[in-house]
Amino acid sequence: MRVKRFAAVLAGLVLLGGCAREELTSVDIFFTADVQGFYWSRPEPRLDNREAGGYAVLKNFLQSREGEYLLFDGGSWFGSAPEGTMTKGAYVAELARTLPYTAGTISDKDLVYGWPSLRAIVREMPYPFVVANLRLENQIPWPMHDYQIRTVNGIKIGVFGLINPTNINKNKSRLPGLSAQDPVQAAKTMTALLHEKGVDYIILLSSLGDPEKTGVSDTSIAEEVSGIHLILSSNKDRENAETDQINDTFIVYPGSKLDSVALVRLSFDKNKQFRGQTFEDIPLLKDSFSEDAEIAGRAASLRAETRQKMNARVAELPAQINTALAQESALGNLLTQCLYKWSRLDGAVLNSDSIRSSLPAGRLSEYDLYKAYPYGDNITFLTIKGAAFVKAMEASLNAKDNFPQIAGFTVSYADTPQGKKIRQITLDNGRVVRPQDTYRFAVTDHVLAGGFGHDGFIDSLEFKNTFVEARQIMRSCLARQKTVEAPALGRWKKVK
Repeated sequence: MRVKRFAAVLAGLVLLGGCAREELTSVDIFFTADVQGFYWSRPEPRLDNREAGGYAVLKNFLQSREGEYLLFDGGSWFGSAPEGTMTKGAYVAELARTLPYTAGTISDKDLVYGWPSLRAIVREMPYPFVVANLRLENQIPWPMHDYQIRTVNGIKIGVFGLINPTNINKNKSRLPGLSAQDPVQAAKTMTALLHEKGVDYIILLSSLGDPEKTGVSDTSIAEEVSGIHLILSSNKDRENAETDQINDTFIVYPGSKLDSVALVRLSFDKNKQFRGQTFEDIPLLKDSFSEDAEIAGRAASLRAETRQKMNARVAELPAQINTALAQESALGNLLTQCLYKWSRLDGAVLNSDSIRSSLPAGRLSEYDLYKAYPYGDNITFLTIKGAAFVKAMEASLNAKDNFPQIAGFTVSYADTPQGKKIRQITLDNGRVVRPQDTYRFAVTDHVLAGGFGHDGFIDSLEFKNTFVEARQIMRSCLARQKTVEAPALGRWKKVK
């Protein structure tokens, strides 16, 4: 079978005299990353529209290989494909687990639905995951590991992972208890540890991502940390494979969407000293390798389920219903009104930042609603004193680009630069919220956990998690209306 050679990097393989006759030991490293939900074979433009990609082709390709090898994955399972996002990554446990992966890592994007959701996927996988700088309450979150060691052809290879800390450390409300340590310091610690354990070669699975967006990079790791031989990079969403050499560190990015697999072939002498590597980008062409029938069949079923769910009609919209981050919005009013009516409480509160897009005019599909509210938040009922509620709403009103969307009550407020803004909160039944009286409101568990950037709602007297998803309530509400009109604004009343 023909294999497209993308690039070759040779380091230290120019062997002269007696060294030219020296027998070298090779180790093959295969690497995938940034699958982003593209788990099936499809016409690929960069490969002249030949059918390529997917786990079914990858499995057949691997079965054609002879000898031992290591297979790694760099995570970043979600992306532009609804097949990845709408199923919350269910395809990973269904399909990727059938391949002989040695180890994998995760990216910050894999935490889009929170740690419990990701953990449910990871614990179903038959191979270990390594992230050395991720912490949950000051410990590496189970079932993750900081490193792994494997021996292939007599060569002892250590591998550890790093995740980008930026989005994790700034997103405390959606990732409660999770934090990420400085990747440079973590890399130094892990490299020293693996050398102490006598490994011959060190691999870093890095999901640090694009340095222009994150401020941290594989290049800076390679420049500041000695002893890392190979960085397998992910979380970059680039079409083509890329390589780089920084000092003694070789960096490989395999390209996104699983239309090819990266191969790094390592060479060692009889003393287990590293002598160099070559690199190939191997297109996963269906007409070259065919597909594993079992994986292909399951992938087709998963796609059919997703398409059916994605295209399901929810309602009709005569006009687009818009959202906004920094002010009351028609869509915010619509969705909170759905939660308010369902809860039958005194009111409901959503944060604008959770509403990710407007609803388009015309036929509203399940996917349109999913894009508007992509999170799996559950609804929690709060019992709270009026004074604590006003205080929490005051703090929410001061949140940047995360305006409170409300239903069941109106708020009179002054747009003052500082100090107290809220003048009065009045329920729809005409009852004014008083400091010592008790009220009940519906919020998402995200809001309760600090979705506005504060934990003011935690001062409630009682909490009841309904374990009902907010989006399911919204869907049922819109479906009952059949034709959905944009509600009027005016729940927030600005006064002098």
